[in-house]
Amino acid sequence: MNSQPLKRKRGRPRKVTSDLITQQKSKQNDSNNLGELSIEMTNLATNVEIEDWEQEVDDNEVNGFNRELKEIKTNIVEPNANNEPEQERSGNSFISVDKNNLFQNPTIIHIIDGEKGGCGKSFVCKTFIEYCKSIAYDMVIIDADTSNQDIAKIYPHVEVAFFSDDEKQAKEADKIFDLAFEKSVLVNLPAQAYDNVTNWVQRNDLANLGKENSIFFIKWFVCTGGVDSVNFFLKSLSDLGDDMIHVFVRNQGLCDDWSYIEAMPEFEEAIDKYSFVVMDFPKFPFWERNAIERLGINFSDAIIHPELKVVSKQRVKNFLRLAYTSLAETGLIR
Repeated sequence: MNSQPLKRKRGRPRKVTSDLITQQKSKQNDSNNLGELSIEMTNLATNVEIEDWEQEVDDNEVNGFNRELKEIKTNIVEPNANNEPEQERSGNSFISVDKNNLFQNPTIIHIIDGEKGGCGKSFVCKTFIEYCKSIAYDMVIIDADTSNQDIAKIYPHVEVAFFSDDEKQAKEADKIFDLAFEKSVLVNLPAQAYDNVTNWVQRNDLANLGKENSIFFIKWFVCTGGVDSVNFFLKSLSDLGDDMIHVFVRNQGLCDDWSYIEAMPEFEEAIDKYSFVVMDFPKFPFWERNAIERLGINFSDAIIHPELKVVSKQRVKNFLRLAYTSLAETGLIR
């Protein structure tokens, strides 16, 4: 039986011709001159002749289909020729002012205070610096103790500032606030600087100015365990407790029994009125402390210094571990 191949049926050839001559649309707003839009298309012709109902596709092109776009003209006239962004007006028709500080990352001014000399401010400040280095906490260090400069002597790149009751020199402390626009700041205060520091904060309304610029204050008050030291802390709470966080740092190297302080009626009243943080600063062995102070080195250098033997270095490490834990538990350094 012979089989003949079926002939492919062909449909009647169709010829499709369309001529798109010109399309033009324009809009003009005379009231605000927002601009003109003109689009002109010419010589756009499409001639398609389909001879077969089954066309082949080759390289994503349709055989027999030829489209040619001769010319497209687009003219756009912007209302602001200088491409300057228009300022948004508020409801009272005044031009609103852009505040870049709304996008500033919050920074903190950490103040190491204690008012009394010998309470351990500089020692706490050194430990604070070592802890911040261990967690890569970026900050500016300022030594405001111009008489001793214990911090500036052993750490590089330390700024110096001072507080004065002389109005002509009062602005010397302003660099502390200025630096806080870039990063957090650590300030080591001298003894008996309470009045000058408090006047600087209150006279310039720095607490509210700081909030407007995402800058906040934390005072780390180092206490000896004596009643007079506690009274200075309570006075600071009374003057600045509503403006900045206070940390009551109990120096265990000077006092290991705080039961009397905790039972003081004034202290109990302050606990109920202010939300301050209590932190225990661990005791540091006397021999290692004297050696570090005599050598004029920091804790990191002490761990590798040849004059400190293996056991002494281990005591330094143990102290730092306890101190780092206490600082971390406050949740205020981040």
